[in-house]
Amino acid sequence: MSGAVTIRRCASAEEAAIVCALLNDAGIPASLENWHHAMIDWGALQALGGVGVLVPSGQVDAARRAIIEYAESADDRLSAEFPTLEDYPLKPKRLRYYILLSYYTGLAALPLIVIPALIIGVLKALADARIYGFDWSLIPLHFDWRNWLVLALAQIATAAYFLVPLSVFVFLARRFLNQRARQKQSA
Repeated sequence: MSGAVTIRRCASAEEAAIVCALLNDAGIPASLENWHHAMIDWGALQALGGVGVLVPSGQVDAARRAIIEYAESADDRLSAEFPTLEDYPLKPKRLRYYILLSYYTGLAALPLIVIPALIIGVLKALADARIYGFDWSLIPLHFDWRNWLVLALAQIATAAYFLVPLSVFVFLARRFLNQRARQKQSA
């Protein structure tokens, strides 16, 4: 293809293939540059500037118009394909926040630490009961909470480092969702 011009550079091979297929469907012959590098050594692709979409130099304006029209008609095509897409609530569910909060603070892992501690303590008490006979006063001696407490506190301290980025992420997500809702209401 002589006189080819790079109309767009894409960060991934998949995006470039979609743009190339769009232009070919619009009747504009398009090809991909660095396609083989993208398939063989995708790590070096960004050093090459991504995957370029090439079109003939005489059809650059038509190719740009085709890409812009396709991007602008995305809302219409989505609403035609999925008519109830905008009926879903924009508010995030609070249960997700609590699940993520318990996971990142380590509260979700505490049962994984406490339950084995209880099982080991009960098994030790049962083993001693076979030898010495059962006595309720011996049961607290079999639970050495210091070892398990260190594990639990280490889990909580490690997970607390993730709590700050998580809270920032949740704040930003709520901010962007509210901004999107305001834009849709004003439109």
